[in-house]
Order: sequence, then C-alpha cells, then structure tokens
Amino acid sequence: MPTHVIVRMLRLAAVPLLLLVSAAPAWSQVEQGFAKDGGFAGVSFVPDFTFDGVTFDGRTVYKEVGGEELMILPRVDARNLVRFVLGYRARQAAIEVSYDRTAHNGTFLDVTGKATFQAVNVDGRYFFATRRRIQPHLLFGGSLPWFTVKDGSFLDSRVADASFQGWGMNTEAGATVYVHRQLGISVGYNYRIVWFDRATGVSEKLYDLRPRFRETSGALVVATHLIF
Repeated sequence: MPTHVIVRMLRLAAVPLLLLVSAAPAWSQVEQGFAKDGGFAGVSFVPDFTFDGVTFDGRTVYKEVGGEELMILPRVDARNLVRFVLGYRARQAAIEVSYDRTAHNGTFLDVTGKATFQAVNVDGRYFFATRRRIQPHLLFGGSLPWFTVKDGSFLDSRVADASFQGWGMNTEAGATVYVHRQLGISVGYNYRIVWFDRATGVSEKLYDLRPRFRETSGALVVATHLIF
C-alpha cells in the first residue's frame, strides 16, 4: 500500500479515536446510559445525494500541464446513498467506520455518461443526555473518497476512465431515539466537504491537482443501528 495512503488513513482515524478516548474518564464516573455499550452494525440512508457542482460543473476540462491528456468534469445527478456502518458505542461517544457507493448519471456539454462515487469514512459521534431515550448527537470525522468517470479521460485516440482521489471531512447534527437499549434510530443533517487532489486517466500517470478540486454536499440522513 502506498505510504501516502497509509498516512491519510492514520489521519482519518485520529480525530474519532481522540473523541472516544477523551470521553472515557466521564464514563467511569457516571451511571450507565440508556443505550447499551458495545459493538454495533447499522445502515444509513441519504436521499438525493450529489455534489454542489462547483468543480464538476459539466463544462470544465482538466488538461495535463505540458501534455495533451484531457479529463472531463461532468455534473452528476442526485441519487439515494446507502451507507453500511460498523462501530463501537460507549456511554457518551461512538466510533464508526462506513462505506459509501453511489452510481450517477453525469452530463458534460449535453452528453450523458456514467460516474461512480465511493468513500471510506471514519467518524466519531458524541451523544448528549445519554440517560434518556432521546439523545442529541454531533458527528465529526474524515473520509477517503474516490470518484470515477467512465470514459472520462482522452489522449490522442485513446479513451479510458478518469479517476479522482482525495480526502474529505464529515459533519452531522441530529438526534438518536433508542426504541430499545440495543436499537437506535437517528435523524440528522449531514454536511460533507471533499477535496480531490490526485487523478489518473488513460496514461495511468498520477497527477497532482492544483488547485484542489473542492465539492460539498448537504442532506438529511436517516439511520438505524443494532448494538450487539
């Protein structure tokens, strides 16, 4: 595995782990919370997920500096996102690892194609009013996203997929309702920022993108999880 990927994964996990560890002293000094402590599995649903279209606007072409390779930046439509989550819930905080994948239709100058967004996320969730059934929460974490545009890279007569990689930040504010000590249902507003700073295309060269390609997305999120 490339060194830069390992470094980014360690950075990705640092903040959620810090949140989990820093809350530990409080857990030992108070009564047990309403929700059970332990590992959990869950699923989240984000309706109408898409980018804001600042960089991937459906009109812009990225051209290799000092070369001829081209990559198109299509505007993608909104699609429902389903996220699978594994994590550990302690009394006042939880750490979560999740995976996103959505397949989009992309439009570039009125020509329609296909694009796929994927991301691995590591997030920390902090709960308030943990002795109650309804617990407000805040989430903060990071992601390693990659975005693939089918047949989005061109060099002479050759055509191949364009792939953009980078890093991101996840935030969320909402509330979790525990219908049972082991079963929670959450509703919140999720806001994420993604910076794409590397790309590969038909030549298979790894390009550094400067300035970075920045996209944001904000949406309602509904989730459920089962604590073991």
